[in-house]
Amino acid sequence: MNRKIMLRHIHFKLIMLLTVSLCALAVNGQTITVKGTVIDGQTKEPLTGVTVREVNKNTNGTVTDIDGNYTINVSPKANLLFTYMGYANKQVAINGRRKADVEMSPEAKQLEEFVVIGYGVQRKSDVTGSISSVSGKEINDIPVSSTLQALQGRAAGVNIIQNTGAPGSATTIKIRGTGTINDADPLYIVDGFVVGNIDYLNPNDIENIEIFKDAASSAVYGSRAANGVVAITTKSGKEGKNHVVYDGYIGMSRPWRKINVMGIEDFALMQDYIHSSTIYSTNGQLYMTRQADGTLLYDKNKYNLIDTVRHNGVRDWWDAIIHTGLKTQHGISVSGGTDKLQYLASGSYFKENGIVKTSDYDRTNGRLNIKSKLSSWLNMSTNMAFTHEGRNGIPEGSSSILKQALYESPLIYLHDAKGYWYSNNPLAVLNRNIDNMSRNRLDMNLSLDAKILKVLSYQFKFSYYTVHETDNSFTGVWGLDEDFIMPGSLSQVHKYQNTANKWEMNNLLTFNWSNANHKLTVLAGQTAESYRNSWQQSFRSGTPSNESIFHYLSSAYTGDKTYGLDREWTALGLIGRINYSLHDIYLLQFNVRADGSSMFAKGNRWGIFPSISLGWRFSQESFMKNQKWLSNGKLRIGWGLLGNNRIDELSRYTYLTSGYNYSFGLGNETIYEGSTATVLGNNNIKWEKNESWNVGLDLGFLNNRLTCTLEYFNRKTTDMLLRVPTVSSAGLDASPMTNAGDVKNYGLEADVKWQDNIGKDWRYQIGFNISWIKNKVTKLGTGNEPIYGSYLREGSIVDYVTKTAVGQPIGSFFGYVTDGIFNSAQEVKKSAQYEVGKADFEQTYQPGDFRFKDLNGDNKITAEDRTYLGSPLPKFIFGIPITVGYKNFDFALFFQGQSGNKIFNVMEYYLNNAAWGNVYADLRKKHWAGQITGLGREYFPKHLDATIPDLSADDVPRNFRASNFYIKDGSYIRLKQVQVTYSFPLSIIQKLKVGSLSLSLTGYNLLTLTKYNGFDPEVGRMIGTENNNLNMGVDHGNYPQARSFTFGIKLGL
Repeated sequence: MNRKIMLRHIHFKLIMLLTVSLCALAVNGQTITVKGTVIDGQTKEPLTGVTVREVNKNTNGTVTDIDGNYTINVSPKANLLFTYMGYANKQVAINGRRKADVEMSPEAKQLEEFVVIGYGVQRKSDVTGSISSVSGKEINDIPVSSTLQALQGRAAGVNIIQNTGAPGSATTIKIRGTGTINDADPLYIVDGFVVGNIDYLNPNDIENIEIFKDAASSAVYGSRAANGVVAITTKSGKEGKNHVVYDGYIGMSRPWRKINVMGIEDFALMQDYIHSSTIYSTNGQLYMTRQADGTLLYDKNKYNLIDTVRHNGVRDWWDAIIHTGLKTQHGISVSGGTDKLQYLASGSYFKENGIVKTSDYDRTNGRLNIKSKLSSWLNMSTNMAFTHEGRNGIPEGSSSILKQALYESPLIYLHDAKGYWYSNNPLAVLNRNIDNMSRNRLDMNLSLDAKILKVLSYQFKFSYYTVHETDNSFTGVWGLDEDFIMPGSLSQVHKYQNTANKWEMNNLLTFNWSNANHKLTVLAGQTAESYRNSWQQSFRSGTPSNESIFHYLSSAYTGDKTYGLDREWTALGLIGRINYSLHDIYLLQFNVRADGSSMFAKGNRWGIFPSISLGWRFSQESFMKNQKWLSNGKLRIGWGLLGNNRIDELSRYTYLTSGYNYSFGLGNETIYEGSTATVLGNNNIKWEKNESWNVGLDLGFLNNRLTCTLEYFNRKTTDMLLRVPTVSSAGLDASPMTNAGDVKNYGLEADVKWQDNIGKDWRYQIGFNISWIKNKVTKLGTGNEPIYGSYLREGSIVDYVTKTAVGQPIGSFFGYVTDGIFNSAQEVKKSAQYEVGKADFEQTYQPGDFRFKDLNGDNKITAEDRTYLGSPLPKFIFGIPITVGYKNFDFALFFQGQSGNKIFNVMEYYLNNAAWGNVYADLRKKHWAGQITGLGREYFPKHLDATIPDLSADDVPRNFRASNFYIKDGSYIRLKQVQVTYSFPLSIIQKLKVGSLSLSLTGYNLLTLTKYNGFDPEVGRMIGTENNNLNMGVDHGNYPQARSFTFGIKLGL
C-alpha cells in the first residue's frame, strides 16, 4: 500500500515537472508586455524622456511619457536598460514580471563627464588645467552663421566680438586678454587637427566645444597655443537604428537702432545759420523773406527750392539703403550603425540677406563621419567635409556706406534731368558696387587606433585641407552713367585669388595603467605640419559702358597689372605628457612639447614649452565623506610656458624693391634705375613666449545642483614679436621685426550654475559667468618707443588715434583733452590757444570753439599735449543663461555684455560738424550759440552751456581733431536670445509615425542697454586690420547687429 502511494507521488512530480518545463519552453518563445513608471530616486518625481531599451536588442526600445510611464514588449527573461542624461544608467531584470517601476539616481554629472584634451580625452574630475566646455546643444539652435558668434558670452574669460554685423563678417576672439599686438586669436582644433579658422563650420554639426584657457591645458599644443585653444568635436554616428533628422528655420531681421538725423527743412535752416545766408529763411524763420518795411512775408520761391528736392530726392538716406533682411537654414542628417560601423552624413544650406541692400552671405556644408571597427584591436575613423561660401559685401571701414547714409545732405537730387544719378549718393554707390567673394573648402582626415597591448595603444592621424578663394571688385568712375573725360576717367576691375593647402600628420603612443589606488597615463608623440598659400591679384581698367549690365566687362580691356606670391611654412613637434592620480584625490599632469618652425632661421627654430599642474579633490578625502552638502571640491594650480609664431612668413627676409633711382660716377654722375631694401629682415627673431599661472577652485553643492568655478590667472608675454619704429631717414616702408615687447594680462573668473526641478512639471537652470581682465604693456624694446596704430584721415582728424606704450593697455586711444567751450574773447585771451600779436577778430580760436587742456604747461596747444584717453579692451565680460521648462515647453533667455571699454566714434565728427553734411537731428539744441550780431545769428536761440562747438562752414580751428570728444563708453548688456520650444509628446509622435518633432520661435538681439550713441557698442577690429590688435574699437559707422525673429522646426524620423 505504501509502495503504491509512493509510486503515485513520484508520477505526480514527474508530470508536474514535465508540465512546468513545457510551459517554460512556451513562455520562452513568446513576449510579454511590461509597464512601469520611472521616477527620480530623490525627489520621487516622474522622469520624462527616459530611454528604455531591451539589452542586446538595440531595435527594441521606447521612451517614458510626460508622466514617466512606459510600455514595452520583451521576452520574460529580458533585461531592461534605463538611460537618462544626468542620471546613472540602471539595468533591471524582468524575470517574467509585467510591471517594473524604476527609481533612477542623479549622477554627479560633472565628475563622470569626459572632456576633450590635447590628443585625447580625460575625465573632467581628473582635469587640472583650466577648460571651459560648451555643449553643442547650447549653440545648435542659435540662428547665426558663425560658431564664434554662437559662443559669445558662454564661457568665462572668453571675449568674442563680431567686428561688424554684415552677413558673413569676421569675428574677434580673445581668451584671457590680449597677449600680443599681433594675431591674438586662439589655435583652432577640429576633430583633433589644427585648422586656420572655424568660420566655415555649420554650428549644427558641432557635438561639443572645449576652450583651453591656461598653459597647463594648452601646452601639449605648444606652438601657437599662447592665446589659448578652441577644440571642436563634430557629431558622429552612434550604434542603433538609422535616424534621419531635419533641422531648419526661417526668419527676418531689422536694425535694432536707428540714428536720427535732420530732415530737409531743419537742414536747410541750419545751412542759412552756418553760412549767414537767407536762401531758405530769414531771421531764423523758414520760407520767410524780409520786406522793405522790415516785416517778414512767406516766400513761395524758397518753399519751391526745398519742395523740388523733396519730390526728386530721398526723404531719409538711411531708410533708402535699409530693408528687411531674410535669414534661413535647412539641414538634414542621416546617422546610425552597428557595433562595428557607425556613420553620420549631413548637409545644410544657410542664407542671409543683410539689412543693408546688396549685402548677403550663403554657405553650403556637406559632412561625412565614419567610425569602423576593423578588428578586435584596430579602429578607424574618417571624416570628409566640403564647404562653399559666397558673400556680397558693401563699402565698410573708412568708406562705410552707412556713415555716408547718415551725413549725406538731404538737399540733393536723386537723379538729374537725363535720368542719371545726380551725385555719388549712397544709392548710387550700392547700385555700382561689386564686391563678391566665393570660397570652396575641402577637408579630409583619417585616424587609426591600434590596441597593441592591454596597456599600450598607438594612434596614427592624418589630415589635409584645401581652400580656394576668389574675390572680385569693381571701382566705378565718377559719373559712371554720363559722358566723362578720357583717358583719365577709367573704371577698374580687381580680381584676387588665393589657394591654401595644409596637411598634418600625428603619431601617438599612449600607455594607460591603473589599479585600485593609482592611475597613470603617459603620452608620447610626434606631429608634422606643412602649409602653403599662393595668392595672385590682377587689375584692369577701361571705359565703362553706359549700360549697367556691361559696366564690369567694359572696364577691363587695358592696363594689365598682375602680381602674386607663394608663402609656405613647415613645422615639426615632439609631444610628451604624464597624468597621474593617487586615490582619485591627488592629481598631477606634466606636459612638454618641442616645436620647430621654418618661420625662424636656423638656431632659433626650436622652442621648448613645458607645463605642470596639480589637483586636489578634497571632497574625496575621508574627513569629507560625511559632508552631504558638498558634492564636489577640487583645488587646481598650474604653470606653463607657451609659444606664438603668428607673424608673416617672410618676416626674417629683406625686401628689395625696384623703381628707385641712384647716381653713379663722380662729378657728372649718371642717374640709373635700381633696387633698394624697403623692409629689412632679421634672422635673430625667435618664438614669442607666454608664461602663465592659474589657480582654480571647483565646487559642487547639493548633489551638484549648485556648481561654482573660481579662477585667478596671470599671463605674461615676453619676446613679443613687433616692428619697433625706426627713424624716417632710414627710408623703410616697414620697420624690421624683432623680439622686443612684454605684455601682462591678469584677472579673475567666476562661473556659477544652479539647476533644479519644481514638482513634476517644472525644471530650470540659471547660470552666470563673469571675468575681470587687466592688460598692460610692460616693455617695448630698447628705449620703449611707442607703437602707433589706427591712422585716420577724416577731415579734421588727420592723426593716429591709437597708441601702444609701456604702462598702458595695447591699442589705447590717444589725443587731446577738451576743457569746455569759449564763451567770450576774454576767455580765449586767457587760454593757451591765444595767439599773441593778433587782434581778437584775427584769432584762429573764437567764442564757440573748444578749449583744449595745456597738459605740459608750456602755454601752447601742441602735439605734446596729447594723452591717453582710454582702452578699447573691456574690464568685465559676462554671460547669463537662463532656461525654464514646463512639461513639453522649454523657454531660454540669454544675456551677454561687457563693461569698462571705450570706443572712438568717428561718426561724432560727421554728425556734429555741419561743414560736412547732415548732422544729428537734435544738434541745434546742443551746439554753442552766442547770438553774435552781424552774422545773422542773433535771431537764433542763445545757448552758452553747450557741449558741442558752434556750427561753421569749415573747421579752421580744428575743433574736431582727435580728442576725448570722440571717446564713448562702450559698456552694454544685451538680451542676446529668447527662445520658446515645444516638443510634441510621445502620443502625438506615435500617431504621426515620426521619431521626434519640435517647433521653436527665437528672438535674437532683442534688447540692448547701453550709453553708446553709435549704431552698435560691439566694435571689434577695423576692416583690413584683422591681423593685429592696434586698431580695436574704432567705429566708422560699422554695420550694426540685426534684431531678428526666426521660426524653426526639428523633425526626426
